[in-house]
Amino acid sequence: MKRAYVIDQREGGYRRFVWGGVLTASIFAVMLLIYYGYNFYYPAQLGPEQPIPFSHRLHAGVKGISCLVCHETVASQAGAGLPPLETCLLCHSRLITHFPPIALLRETFFSRQPVVWQRVKYVDSFNYMPDFVYFNHAVHIRRSIDCGHCHGPVKEMDRLVRVQNLNMGFCITCHKYYNASHDCYTCHR
Repeated sequence: MKRAYVIDQREGGYRRFVWGGVLTASIFAVMLLIYYGYNFYYPAQLGPEQPIPFSHRLHAGVKGISCLVCHETVASQAGAGLPPLETCLLCHSRLITHFPPIALLRETFFSRQPVVWQRVKYVDSFNYMPDFVYFNHAVHIRRSIDCGHCHGPVKEMDRLVRVQNLNMGFCITCHKYYNASHDCYTCHR
């Protein structure tokens, strides 16, 4: 490996280390370290953009609204379901009605147009659980499993992103931790 020395004629022929290349490489390495370190602790991912903007961070985090207020079927049915626009209007029939996303929500509701929400991909590359997997949200809610265990820190997310790969390994690890059944027929029907 060649050393980065040059002869400086003004200094009487003494060798001087070339700092320019080393300094540039060091700055580049520090910048990469900062970039990847920051993105590791604060991922810049955003979930899919929705037709009507909604912030879980604001509603569940700042305002402290429970998941069960909007996803009311989660405690009684297998699926969590998306809340109907009527649920949003319980508050937003009077609160900040002229804020553009709320105005869009109200306009959509009163025009009776359906809202096509973009699904967050929770299972590998699928948009849904495979047909051979049975998952019941209500059972997990009744066992006091926090929604964030699977869905991540929703209270910190504006647009939801997948934080867990909800595959069989993830489920089995959780079942072992909570001493739940490992019987195949618990989840596969």
